[in-house]
Amino acid sequence: MKDLTFINFLKLRVGYGVTGNSGFANNASRVTLGGGGRYLYPDGQYRETYGPTRNPNPNLRWETKRETNIGLDFTLFNNKLTGALDLYNRTTKDLLDTYTTPQPPYIQSTIYANVGQITSKGIELAFNYKAITGPDFRWNFDIAASTNKNTLDSYSNDIYKVKYKTFGGIGGAGDLGDAYTTYEGHKIGEFFGKKFAGFNDDGKWLFYDRDGNKVLNADINVSRNDLSQSDYQVLGNAVPKYYLSFTNNFQYKAFDLRVFMRGKFDYKILNTAALTYGNKTWSGNLLKDTFTKYAGINDTYMYSDYYLENGSHWKIDEITLGYNFRFANKAIRNLRVYFTGQNLITITKYSGSDPDFISDTGMGNTDANGRALGIDNRGAYPSTRSFLLGLNLNF
Repeated sequence: MKDLTFINFLKLRVGYGVTGNSGFANNASRVTLGGGGRYLYPDGQYRETYGPTRNPNPNLRWETKRETNIGLDFTLFNNKLTGALDLYNRTTKDLLDTYTTPQPPYIQSTIYANVGQITSKGIELAFNYKAITGPDFRWNFDIAASTNKNTLDSYSNDIYKVKYKTFGGIGGAGDLGDAYTTYEGHKIGEFFGKKFAGFNDDGKWLFYDRDGNKVLNADINVSRNDLSQSDYQVLGNAVPKYYLSFTNNFQYKAFDLRVFMRGKFDYKILNTAALTYGNKTWSGNLLKDTFTKYAGINDTYMYSDYYLENGSHWKIDEITLGYNFRFANKAIRNLRVYFTGQNLITITKYSGSDPDFISDTGMGNTDANGRALGIDNRGAYPSTRSFLLGLNLNF
């Protein structure tokens, strides 16, 4: 490739690896015993009883993640452009979960087993470009972008049969269940439920049935077992399809400026704050939008795509301006003064809290911080801007 003068460096990478996840409790494969309560025996004495509290599974094993990666590292155009492109295919097999068992022969109604499989495919790109390299003024920027697709390949086998799994407790007012219903072969993070069709003259909810007719909530077929008969629909996805970050570095003589921006795009957020506090049925504090944007509601709480909003956003996350003083004496070699602003601007159409605070990973189960994929749980502290004045000294 010596004749291709615009290429300074080019490297092809291919990798494959397997890792395990032992994320289950100790003794999960064994029979465990627990108290069954105190009972009166024929001799007139109360005695504690003990019995099995878990079905054994001697075949229980780790989840395994198998990943194939193809990458390309490059330096082009007289070393002005450097970067890397990666394509990956990640398969997680033997997913751990609890499955229903018949009684008898099993003592307990559930068993811990390895059954399911998830596939994740994606592309990642990162590069740096030296746009201007003058004697007084320099500008270079970094861009990182990625996209991925997560699919639940299977959740059943010859022994354990599961048609679907629900995730993402909605919380808030009303017993509204889970936001996600994930079927085999479907994408992770699909909001699944009723398609909003407006309100009738009395302010009651109307939804589209599977034939496209506007019907009242009582006429909706809520069955999940037969998709050909159910009126529930896929309403959107909570996993961002695209991620992007953009960092600019400028330098003019002794001045330097760094601007860092990032965003997530093409995904939905369930606004549970509006669902709960935007309905006049709520007995506590209400949103102002209750009497404007949501004034047409004269009905109970309801989960549908009416409360799903576009979560796409772009953040100006940090701007730092600095100045470097040079000294001729040996006591102080360099003095830099800088001013930094963080979390400055968020550009989004989402009307709830900061969309960046809402989880974009997982299946929909609540994590240790009480966050679940794509669900605004109303618990995040409002995002704050911060400003910092700093001084660096080199002796």
